[in-house]
Amino acid sequence: MNLQNWQLDRQLTVLGVSGGLDSMVLLNVFVMKQWPCVVAHVNFGLRGEESDGDTKFVEEECTKLGVPFFVKFVDTEKIANELGVSIQMAARDIRYAFFEEILVQTKAQSIATAHHQDDELENFFIYLMRNEMHNAWLGIWEKRGNIIRPFLQIPRKIIAEFAAENAILWREDSSNSQTKYLRNQIRHLLLPSLKEEFPSIGNDYQVITKLNREQEKDYLEHFEVRWTQFVKHNSQQIDVPQKFIEDQYNLPGLLRKFRYLGFSESQMLQAVSKNQRIGSFWKSSKWRLVKHRDGLTTILQSQTENDELQLNIGSVGTVSFGDYTIDIQKVDIKNVDFKLSNVYYFDVAILNEKLALRQWREGDKMQVLGMKGRKKLSDLFVDAKIDLLDKLKLPVLVLEDQILAVLTLRRSGLYLLEHSQQAISISWKRK
Repeated sequence: MNLQNWQLDRQLTVLGVSGGLDSMVLLNVFVMKQWPCVVAHVNFGLRGEESDGDTKFVEEECTKLGVPFFVKFVDTEKIANELGVSIQMAARDIRYAFFEEILVQTKAQSIATAHHQDDELENFFIYLMRNEMHNAWLGIWEKRGNIIRPFLQIPRKIIAEFAAENAILWREDSSNSQTKYLRNQIRHLLLPSLKEEFPSIGNDYQVITKLNREQEKDYLEHFEVRWTQFVKHNSQQIDVPQKFIEDQYNLPGLLRKFRYLGFSESQMLQAVSKNQRIGSFWKSSKWRLVKHRDGLTTILQSQTENDELQLNIGSVGTVSFGDYTIDIQKVDIKNVDFKLSNVYYFDVAILNEKLALRQWREGDKMQVLGMKGRKKLSDLFVDAKIDLLDKLKLPVLVLEDQILAVLTLRRSGLYLLEHSQQAISISWKRK
């Protein structure tokens, strides 16, 4: 067991326990050593009664062992669909966020997971098959921030033997035996034959990854200095200049920085490519990455993502959309005031139409009032010198596939006032 001077006997540790072999051994080792700990368990709701059985089992074992137990129930599939990410990625984010929550709540010092040597080998081949070579040869970090992995140098076989010798109870996840998943294919079909042919493959790989991580640590220290010097960033937006991107020295650091934001190595290599089209964008669970002429900008999606809002003119008065409050009213034609800069007027014919508010999308075009033909909204933004963040926040008024206006910027030549005695006014103000 690698303790790395973590002082586990002196400070509280949050243990991530699923109920499986590895985490149950981790829990029992802490109890045997009398190291202070609490258990955090997530019921992902993916296996019905089996998931509930795991939760009940872990809770009962914690009660027997006298260890405080914390549980979180989530609908992982629903969250994954909402975020547009895989179930595995959503589960990972949910798990670590809950561990962090319990860390703060209990004032613990560390979060311990039961990752072992075989897990690291499995990760290597997964990254290899994704063509993420940099991550493949770094391996799993034994300590990263407040997360520690005491079993990382231990093969799973040793953990299983320890469990048998000490009569440690655990539950088997039935999905672990299903070879339709890539990790299980590596675990059950690839690694056994490799270990038989090369018994020291786990140790040999860890020698290499340890050296690579030491070099990575030195590199990242230098990279952080350059990042702070050249990259503008805050909690909601990161602006990486083109010159910084073009310097190949910075590429490994960029890949790692954006990996923490949920972007894959493949996405980042596309983003930094000189051949990638300006205006291209990529999404992670929380961030949007946009390529523009001056480099790359990453924006927190809560700052940019607005669901399409359907409007029922006639029953809707004031609505909220992103940073804007929008007021929709029916007014007498004699009260129309074209001097107002925050109001657009439309013919009452739109009363019977299905309108919506949404954000700008790549390729949007509008028949601008006073201009011939249609013009790209992106060109209008450039002409008006609207920065990227504001561009993604502006409300776009649409009628099916036609854009009627970009509120605050320009309106179209559609649905102009005719000879009706009334008009529809759409006004806005920033919150």
